[in-house]
Amino acid sequence: MRNSQEDPIFIVDDDQGILESFDVMLGDDYHLIMIDNGTEAIQKIGDQNPRLLFLDIRIPGRNGLEVLANLREKGIDTQVVVVTALAQDHHQETADKYGVYKYLHKPLDVDEIQEIARTLLN
Repeated sequence: MRNSQEDPIFIVDDDQGILESFDVMLGDDYHLIMIDNGTEAIQKIGDQNPRLLFLDIRIPGRNGLEVLANLREKGIDTQVVVVTALAQDHHQETADKYGVYKYLHKPLDVDEIQEIARTLLN
């Protein structure tokens, strides 16, 4: 079984403050790979097939839902947690269609983020 340091968590968000928050929440216990645009995310996630991805919807390049659709079309079964400030039902419905693990609204809850990582990676 792989340990948490061997399993990178991908964080895809263009907000530097959110990336820093994830570093504070998870950086001591997990290897984090942070990406700030959808086009790069598709390439890197496809190359590494991580077990966990925190994905924002509004990102440059391909948006989060396009990233999610692309990963599923390629057969990549990464557990995806959508994190968004957008409270739009059609986004959540689309995310659910692609089998997201959770759909979270910003601001993020530290305990919830840490529990998700523990549950999925340990």
